[in-house]
Amino acid sequence: METPEWYDPARDEMLTPSRLRGLVHPVRMRLLRLLQQDGPATATGLAARIGQSSGVTSYHLRLLAQHGFVVEDTERGTGRDRWWRAVHRSTSFTFRMPEDPGDEQTVEQAEQYIRLAADALYQRMLGYVDTIAARRDELPSLPWQLSDWPLRLNHAEARELAKEVNALVAKYRREPGDPEPRPGTERAVFQFQLLPDE
Repeated sequence: METPEWYDPARDEMLTPSRLRGLVHPVRMRLLRLLQQDGPATATGLAARIGQSSGVTSYHLRLLAQHGFVVEDTERGTGRDRWWRAVHRSTSFTFRMPEDPGDEQTVEQAEQYIRLAADALYQRMLGYVDTIAARRDELPSLPWQLSDWPLRLNHAEARELAKEVNALVAKYRREPGDPEPRPGTERAVFQFQLLPDE
């Protein structure tokens, strides 16, 4: 598999079917995403953000740590509060690693992971849609959009399109925690799916 330009193996993790163990759970996936996007946090702080108890988030953080997705951030810990940080700034998934094409069990786990990821993307879209009425006055000036484009591609063209889109979006990527965002900017998310139209 060709390594994408935006991918830094020291900072980004490319998951394969057998590497999903310990991650395929909606709470754990959400906790990992929050730590990757916003930087280190405590179980209590994360619990408030996802509407769970700190006991629940502590349990799932320990499981993520057992599988190498998060580590305790000892520089921030005070003895009373345990801080956690993501090991990698981003996590992607692929079936295209020759050494791990997946077997019956891991492909089933991968399917569950992709379903959870797709549901999270859908919930983000609905979250935006739910704000439209409150933004009525500013809607004409907002840049946000939801689009789909019917395409006809062979596999090589699909790979090239994905490569070009990823390279373009990588220029605007923000670092985890983003302590000093550029003035006049706001957080945004770019969701990209390239799928066969079945």
